Amino acid sequence: MQLLRVEDVVANRLILLDPLVPVADVAARIRGDKQAAVIVWADDKLGYITASQLQRSGNYARDIALFDAVIKPIAQLSLLLDNPPAELLTQAVLFEAEGKMVALSTPELVFAALLAKYYLQQAQMAAVLDTVGESVCVIDKANQVVVWNKRAEKLYGIVAGEILGNRIDNFFTNLLVKQAAAEQLTVKDQYHKPCSNTHVLINAAPILVAGEVVGGVCAERDITEVVNLNQELSRTSRKVQSLENEIDKISTGTDAFASVSGHSAGILAAVGMARRVAATNVPLLLRGESGTGKEVFARAVHIASGRKGRFVEINCGAIPASLFESELFGYQSGAFTGADRKGKAGLVELADGGTLFLDEIGEMPKEMQVKLLRVLQEKKFYRVGGAKPVQVDVRIISATHRDLEDMIAGGDFRDDLYYRLNVVTLQLPPLRSRREDIPELVYRGLKHFSALHNPNAAINKVEPALMAAFLEYDWPGNVRELNNILERLVILADSDTLTTGSLPTNFKTGYHHSKTTDTAGLSTIPELTTLERSLIEQTLKEANFNKAIAAKKLGIPRSTLYYKMRQLNLALDSVKYLTSSSKN
Repeated sequence: MQLLRVEDVVANRLILLDPLVPVADVAARIRGDKQAAVIVWADDKLGYITASQLQRSGNYARDIALFDAVIKPIAQLSLLLDNPPAELLTQAVLFEAEGKMVALSTPELVFAALLAKYYLQQAQMAAVLDTVGESVCVIDKANQVVVWNKRAEKLYGIVAGEILGNRIDNFFTNLLVKQAAAEQLTVKDQYHKPCSNTHVLINAAPILVAGEVVGGVCAERDITEVVNLNQELSRTSRKVQSLENEIDKISTGTDAFASVSGHSAGILAAVGMARRVAATNVPLLLRGESGTGKEVFARAVHIASGRKGRFVEINCGAIPASLFESELFGYQSGAFTGADRKGKAGLVELADGGTLFLDEIGEMPKEMQVKLLRVLQEKKFYRVGGAKPVQVDVRIISATHRDLEDMIAGGDFRDDLYYRLNVVTLQLPPLRSRREDIPELVYRGLKHFSALHNPNAAINKVEPALMAAFLEYDWPGNVRELNNILERLVILADSDTLTTGSLPTNFKTGYHHSKTTDTAGLSTIPELTTLERSLIEQTLKEANFNKAIAAKKLGIPRSTLYYKMRQLNLALDSVKYLTSSSKN
């Protein structure tokens, strides 16, 4: 609550007048000025006059003055405001400084200030309730609803006028807010199903005044769409797994890019370009944040290329500069102290006829860059200590998360090597920009890690709250981070369903920090919403706009169809081709 200020509760422009000054003159001095008051001495008593006393009968100042004020030092004013005593609300107080009256407080001024604060806070609370993305409900100690915001109206289809002042039990049976108030519980981001076909993540807590419970409050985020999608994906995942097993039995060929998960526009575009480039021998530069799957793409391109040689990977940031040349090009026998007497083939030589994947190419030492450039230009190199050139046919794929252009400008990367490596560039999108792929990645990872760590346990479900958290999280570590968390959850799972209970602390912290937008996850995948809307419209049309038949064709209860139509703003009256006879 906002604290009262000094200027809110006192008149600090005090005017000392003769007690025989006419009332008209007093009125002229203070009328309309809330900060002004008149002080008079009469019969050795100190009196005061504020604007509210001008209505009293009398001819002179002393006739309308009040003499009931107590006198306190001005130093006590701030203490009184921090913890207002009863006397500030029941009697006038004159504040003195150095023998002079400098301020006056009256119950009328205090009540007016409190009322103004009340109206201000009511307006602020109304604005907050209508701005937040959650459904907010507040009940009193009699379980009557006292707050019901617009988001709650939209989520439950109950207008505020119907529920305010009524017991919440008359509308819902499964009530966490009532339990939180009765048992003084605090609930954070708990999955909850308050009524049929509605799923939410709820925060709930009791409301306490002086240690006594006077009600409860809850805020709910709608995740119904996530739950329905999650359930559908669970069913589909089991069907896909069965189909995959059948396909494996009858198919001898494999898709090189089958290891790439996702159907978002960004990932499909990347796969499409990779397929076209794979058949050539030109260098390919993969760019993107760490964990986006650059190595997965590199291996897929190698497989799709049909090259018979090996896929050899080297992490340019993991090899000391002093050993880089010998690792990359190998060495002749006796090239240096401690060298193998038989010599050793380098990674470039091992990749002859195949693909050399240079991960983190931005970390390659400057002196090695010119030697790699020679391999790209001449298709040959020299072993360390060797005098005979080694001819190779190697396809170079490089990858980096760094800004090579900035490195060139800073003199840390050769521009001629950059142009050789950058014949074709493939930019891989971060996971946060292709959230619609997360459910597929989750179920694919679940299948893989379940078979790896729990082959005898059928872990095939994901708790709706967990999927909602996955969809909202920003994934700074991208797909690598997602797979890391999935593996942890599978290892720690004690049932056939993954839950939020085993999430690492750093994920929960990042998840709560990123929850600042009005979303339950699906607002980040508009393609699914558009597809769902189109499917429902088409099915209604095929069913001659009979909702019962349409719901049966869609394989969902009629109540779910109603909910979907309301959520997608798909009212029959608003669809131009629907007729009035269809509203049944």
